Amino acid sequence: MREAPSSVEGKDLIYIRSLNLKTTTGFDSWSRTKPQPITLSLYLKTSVALAGSTDHLPYSIHYGHVCNAVSELVESRKFRSLEHLAEEVSKLALGDELHGEWVQVIIEVPRTLLRADAAGISIVRRKDQKKEQEDRVFVKCLRLVTIIGVNPWERKEGQTVVLNLTLHKPNGRIGDEELGFDPHYDFRRVVKVVADHVEKSTYKTVEALVTAVARVACTTCGIEKVTVAVEKPSALTFADCAGLEVTRHRAFFEQSETTSPELAAGGEGNVLHRAFVAVGSNVGDRFQMIKEALKELDRRGHRVAKTSSLYESKPMYVLDQPNFLNGVCEVETKLEPLEFLKELKDIEDSLGRVKIIDKGPRSIDLDIILFDQVVMDTEILTIPHKLMLEREFVLRPLCDIAPKLAHPLTSTSFRAHLQSLPPSTTAHYPPLRTYALLSPSMPAIDPLDSARKTLLMAVLNLTPDSFSDGGQHSLDPESLIATVKLFIANGADIIDIGGQSTRPGATDIGTEEELKRVIPAVKTLRQAGITIPISIDTYRARVAEEAIAAGADIINDISAGAFDHDILSVAASTGAPIVLTHTRGTPKTMNSLASYKDVIQDVGEELEARLDEALAQGVRRWQIVLDPGLGFAKGMEDNIEVIRRLEELRSREKLRGLPWLLGPSRKRFVGTITGETDPMKRGWGTAGAVAGCIAGGADIVRVHDVQEMSKVIAMADSIWRSTKAGL
Repeated sequence: MREAPSSVEGKDLIYIRSLNLKTTTGFDSWSRTKPQPITLSLYLKTSVALAGSTDHLPYSIHYGHVCNAVSELVESRKFRSLEHLAEEVSKLALGDELHGEWVQVIIEVPRTLLRADAAGISIVRRKDQKKEQEDRVFVKCLRLVTIIGVNPWERKEGQTVVLNLTLHKPNGRIGDEELGFDPHYDFRRVVKVVADHVEKSTYKTVEALVTAVARVACTTCGIEKVTVAVEKPSALTFADCAGLEVTRHRAFFEQSETTSPELAAGGEGNVLHRAFVAVGSNVGDRFQMIKEALKELDRRGHRVAKTSSLYESKPMYVLDQPNFLNGVCEVETKLEPLEFLKELKDIEDSLGRVKIIDKGPRSIDLDIILFDQVVMDTEILTIPHKLMLEREFVLRPLCDIAPKLAHPLTSTSFRAHLQSLPPSTTAHYPPLRTYALLSPSMPAIDPLDSARKTLLMAVLNLTPDSFSDGGQHSLDPESLIATVKLFIANGADIIDIGGQSTRPGATDIGTEEELKRVIPAVKTLRQAGITIPISIDTYRARVAEEAIAAGADIINDISAGAFDHDILSVAASTGAPIVLTHTRGTPKTMNSLASYKDVIQDVGEELEARLDEALAQGVRRWQIVLDPGLGFAKGMEDNIEVIRRLEELRSREKLRGLPWLLGPSRKRFVGTITGETDPMKRGWGTAGAVAGCIAGGADIVRVHDVQEMSKVIAMADSIWRSTKAGL
């Protein structure tokens, strides 16, 4: 790895390379604080244009002056570590004496390690204190002996290999004040651990050796990122060496998700195993077929513990067939692998699968991809699945539910395997499309599609006390039908019916009264032949269950299952999509709980907890829509921050790919900012908030003023999406 900068990067350089000095930099190899020889290189970015055109030295930084100042500093003091020395030199370079704006300091200590040429550190500092790159601790030419090679003669005795290591320190990582450096990046400790591991192991390939060294550095020594270069001096007769270099992050080797103690409990024949099953379909009603397959697994006593989102993909191998719908589920089973395979094939048969050609069209496909930490290869079953690492349509859904799980053969996290796949951007293999079906009466949405249309959810409050439209909508069937038809004509995609006000401070009207308000309305609309998706705005399980039975499609729960835990079971049993909204407390107490250290971090973590609870209750991941809860347990600045930083929420690994609903319409924070106390007159402010939500990545916006906001959505989509909606 080249440490030195270049003038090609945009600035002239004044530099001193390999200045030989002597100083104390902490302990030597024998734990003594003795002066040691060091080699110091210093690079200062500047401009020599004026000095070059005038030939007048005061217009430049004089390298003789730099050399004298650095030498005096280094040799007149003792330093706790190389890091301490590098920092002090950089302060000198950027200080009033040398007037530097940007400096790179590289310090090497030759012969500080018995089997390496040198070890050292490289840092970059700027006068404005901006972080430009990581600090790097490096070891040059570490010579070790190990068995490496595939040929019989290479396995007889050890060969010398030469390692070059670069330990990248994350910006902001704090070292030990007394030691003067971060002990994780103690090159002596890292070299000892690496040397012990390498010389006690054998390898067939250089690839395996560099991976092993990187793994040990990251997982045993705690290094966040490491570059490992390995050379075999004796590999080629007419070349100095052959080698390989890789850079790995610690996340590449993460494997913290292991089988839980509960799954390992029980006596022989009663042990619960953890299996991951890939599920796919490309014939008939693909979505319904996948739902039925998982329902049958549950019915037969194999608990579906977690599910991924669903993804639509182009076919691989046999290309002349329809697109697939794919997902992965985690299943708890008491069966052994071959018995479980037999059960899966029986489920396929019961659902009408007929296999015509290998990798061809299929109504349902259930494949075991992982089973505990089992590794097996038989004529009918290979675990881990032998093709899984080349299939994005397997790795991506697997990473929805187990990104840190390690592949049993590579000891590498599936997240890292997914990240190592080449991008799927060709005509044959376009990017996977997330598939979220909110209702059979509308197309599935893809929250990761930058050209998606934003959906409009129209508010239909059948309450006398809602904060902005209480008592506005009549329960009279003719009036109700006319209102909804007008909403549809004005651009509504979903109707959200509510019978219980959830404004801050609202009174609880009770289950029976809420049922009297909303169930007749849902039935009336369906009996009138209105097919638009209907969302039921409730936090009561019974209301949700009866509304779904009456014809509603979606459950919109402002408490995300916290007010009535059974509502999650209703979503699980009915298969209805459910909106999980962030809030705290109850409508009467939420305003007193609007206190956050970082509203995005806190809301994200709390939504993740509700997501985990929903999944644990049997709700499928593809049923879930998230709502950050504008106006619920949030102050004005919190609401603005949520809209401003919505993309951060959407990008959280655990929440990635899920649809987001936001409801800024007529909220108090809109009135506070615009100075409008009457909620009915907050349309202009709502329009700005709606546009901001769409810019941040909202998939659905919940609004009162349907006609006006449909135009705002069309305009915002044409700016921030590629739909050109309404044009």
